Amino acid sequence: MEKSKKAVNVFSSFVFLKLDPQFRRLISNEKIAAKQEFENMVGACQEKVFLRTYMTTGLRVDSDILFWRVSDNLEYLQDICAKTFSIGVGRYFHPAHSYLGVYHPDEQTALKKDLEFGCLPKDIFGRHKFMLLHPVVKSHLWYELSEEERQKLLACRSAVISKYREIHENFFQSYGLDEQEMIVTREARSLDELIAATKELREQRIKNYTSVDKPVFLCIGRDLREILDAIC
Repeated sequence: MEKSKKAVNVFSSFVFLKLDPQFRRLISNEKIAAKQEFENMVGACQEKVFLRTYMTTGLRVDSDILFWRVSDNLEYLQDICAKTFSIGVGRYFHPAHSYLGVYHPDEQTALKKDLEFGCLPKDIFGRHKFMLLHPVVKSHLWYELSEEERQKLLACRSAVISKYREIHENFFQSYGLDEQEMIVTREARSLDELIAATKELREQRIKNYTSVDKPVFLCIGRDLREILDAIC
């Protein structure tokens, strides 16, 4: 009898940062050196984690950049996040929002391949340029529904997403790790489709059983160097 694989906990950290205006007052050479030092640190830590960077400047007033990191080692993920504030321009970043969740690959995915964080895990995370992210807390009424009722509502929601072939959703469970119950990420190739799908999802009856789904972050995936040059 073949031994079943142990389920893998894949931890996901979403950290939104705001740049201190003091950095822009540094002389040009100091800024260049600080940005390069920071990039080198981030690059050196990428070997064992999945990393995607998003620019939020101009989309929100409270943050400039989102670091999305994923690892199966929570302590290593914690160490990397701590280093963010210790080197180069990182010393001028202030945390604006932080969310932590865990992703459970389904059995079929786990058997097909091990997640490799040194490269982009295609069809799992970071598929598209635009991403909408928000925390979710379900109301107590949701847990009073029968399993059959919940599954019907979830099926209706899934039917909406399935209409948009270029939209990909992931859910990260946070219960026991963070204040929210889960984090939802909705990635899209087209901003128009992302807006349309989000509007349609909001009209679903399942929304009646959500007590908190804010703040909502629209994030645009961009290279780290491009983001630093734009905001610094």
